[in-house]
Amino acid sequence: MDSFINYINSALPDQKGDSILYKYKRKVLEEMTQRANEVTSRGINNRQVVDDLIISEYANLKEDYKEYYKKEKAAQNSKRNLIYNIIGSGIYLLLILVVYFGVSFATHAWNMTWAIIADGVLIWVVYLLMLGVKKFTSMKRIFHIFARMFLAGAVITWMTAVFLLIVAVTDIPHSWLIVIFGLITMFICDGLYATLAKHRLAILNWLIYIPVIAVFTFIIIGVLGFLPWGIAWIIIPVSLILDLVIILLAIGKNKLDKMEVADTWNEN
Repeated sequence: MDSFINYINSALPDQKGDSILYKYKRKVLEEMTQRANEVTSRGINNRQVVDDLIISEYANLKEDYKEYYKKEKAAQNSKRNLIYNIIGSGIYLLLILVVYFGVSFATHAWNMTWAIIADGVLIWVVYLLMLGVKKFTSMKRIFHIFARMFLAGAVITWMTAVFLLIVAVTDIPHSWLIVIFGLITMFICDGLYATLAKHRLAILNWLIYIPVIAVFTFIIIGVLGFLPWGIAWIIIPVSLILDLVIILLAIGKNKLDKMEVADTWNEN
């Protein structure tokens, strides 16, 4: 065991206050000792031979420690952030209540101030959902579906908060259109996420989303009177034409890629 300790200390000199390094050294020493016992149990009794064999299996301690350090640091940061988020959320929600009662008693506008609590909680939910988006995005691609679900939820929740605020403090007509606009924003954000993350079905998502966005846009334009209904409907067939253009461009790009691959193969 002394040879293992000497080898570990020579490869990884002690650093004062580095608990991760100390933990890693103990972990490696336990592994090496266990491995030595396994080798000895198979009939190799020469201690020097056993020690040299085990040490050779841990020839890259510095590189291994770098990876271990990154993982441990990430785990520590995640744990610390979780604690901060729990404490911060408690303080935030308490602050919302204080502001709500303070503003309500000061103004007596209880028919409006309810939006402080409603929007405050919804904004907190948006924050939590975006944390989920960040977490799932950092994981393997198979988990990105959850990131997209959380992103959609965050967008809708945010737009709901905007809608409730406007309903509470104003009398703007057709304010329900904010919900429709929120749906448009949700589809756009999801399509952009799929595109930026280079998902294989990103184009298919856009082919579905574009006509849907066109329908919602048609409703908004018609209700607000930006264009007569008899003219605004053209947006829908235009969206289908745009879909066709995207399909043709994708087919053309695919053929071009195949030609480039074939040319490269023939050159070789």
